[in-house]
Order: sequence, then C-alpha cells, then structure tokens
Amino acid sequence: MIVNITSGKPQILEFHPNEKSPYSDRERKAYYYGGFEKYYVKENNDQLRNLLTNTMASRDAALRDDSTGTSRAYRSVASGYKNISGVSDYQWRKGCTPTSLAMSIKYRFGSSVDSQKTLIDRLATACKTDKNGYTQSSDVTPGVLSYLSSKNITPSFCRAYSALAVSDIPIFGAASNPLSAYQSYINSDIPVTILMEGAKGTSTAYPNGFGEHTVCGTGYYVGSSGQFVIVHTTQCEGDVYVAYSEKALGNFAWFIVY
Repeated sequence: MIVNITSGKPQILEFHPNEKSPYSDRERKAYYYGGFEKYYVKENNDQLRNLLTNTMASRDAALRDDSTGTSRAYRSVASGYKNISGVSDYQWRKGCTPTSLAMSIKYRFGSSVDSQKTLIDRLATACKTDKNGYTQSSDVTPGVLSYLSSKNITPSFCRAYSALAVSDIPIFGAASNPLSAYQSYINSDIPVTILMEGAKGTSTAYPNGFGEHTVCGTGYYVGSSGQFVIVHTTQCEGDVYVAYSEKALGNFAWFIVY
C-alpha cells in the first residue's frame, strides 16, 4: 500500500493484495510518487532514481503531469484470460450498487451473509441507496462495513482501490485505477465492484451505454483483441466484456472487499 500523507487529506495512492510497497525497508529519504510504476527516490536536487528500473531522470521530467502514467499502466498489464467461477449473476434490485456489491460479498463470505434478496435489501439500507436506486460513492465503504459488522464479519480489506483516506471517497479515473491492479485482485479470486459515471460501454440490456452504473467485475481478457474487464451487469446477462478505457467505463473506480 502506498499512502500520501503530505496534504490535509491523506489518500491511498495504490493498493495491491499480497504485494509490498517499493518504498518499504529503505532508508529515510525524500520519496516521490509519479503514478503507476513511477516510484522515485531523490538522489540530489535535480535528479530522481526510479526504484523499479534503477534509472535516473530529472525531477521535472519524472513528475510531469501528462498521459505517461496512464499509458504506462495500459502497457504494463499482463496478457491472458481469467474469470472467477461461481460469482452469482444477480438481477437488479433496489439499486445497481447494492446488487453488484451483493454478488462480490456473497462470493467472498458465502453462508456467513444473507441470501440474495435480503442481502441486497440490507446493503441498500446500509449504503443509503435512495428510492430511485442511486447510491453515493462516499456511502459505499461505511455501508458495507456496517452490514458486515452486523454479521460479525471483519473484512481484511474494504474500500475503493484509490481513495481519500480520511473520507473514504473513491478517486475515479484510469490513472488511479490501473488494469494491472484489477488483474491482481481477479487472479486472487477477489471480485471487483466497478463504479462508473458516464460510461459509454454497451450490452444487450444497456444498448445506449451504461451511463452512471455499477457492475461486478469477475474477470479480464487481455490479448490481440484488446483489453477487457468481464462483468455482471445486474441484468442477468452472464459474462459481459467491456473495454478497459475511459470511454467504455467512463469515469470509474474499483471497490474491493474481502
């Protein structure tokens, strides 16, 4: 886990299950974070050293705010296919967010949580989903924790992949939610809830685009045809492939609980 504590609102910059921060076990120096795979230590006033490649770069070039972080994240993903078997494909009920969360939670915690309808209903209440099925992203983490606590379950992890640490508000966008991180969860058999805003990706049930919607990510495909996340859309469509892009997924964020 990499956390920024330099501002008034600490935030988790990266989290990977079963991985170690590149900044761990090092001497106390000035460290810089420039985005995915851009982990630096200050060597002198103008030069930074990349902790992964051991190469030097000027501070201005290394930390330039451009598309490099996102494009590196796209190129750094592993090719292949993985889809978690046994994740339920629930029909929309009360809202897309509680329905999608229920799929992930039921898979991870099984008989320790309620059955489908009760689980969705209780998550909708805990996450303050309104009568129109809308859930504020800031209510997801406290809502899920509240529900799990009612079942005497303490999760190992429950939050957005990248979030403001003080408020648990998810940080949206591809730069903060790389496909490689999504792959690491799926490879560990951890479904990923995907919160989307303005998503233009389509399915049979959403021919005009997902728009503002939440789905349950169960897998991925990365190959000659492109980079895709595999999701359950809350309309019992089975496995739907959605391109990993800010057009198809819109402004999006990963949410993980296990």
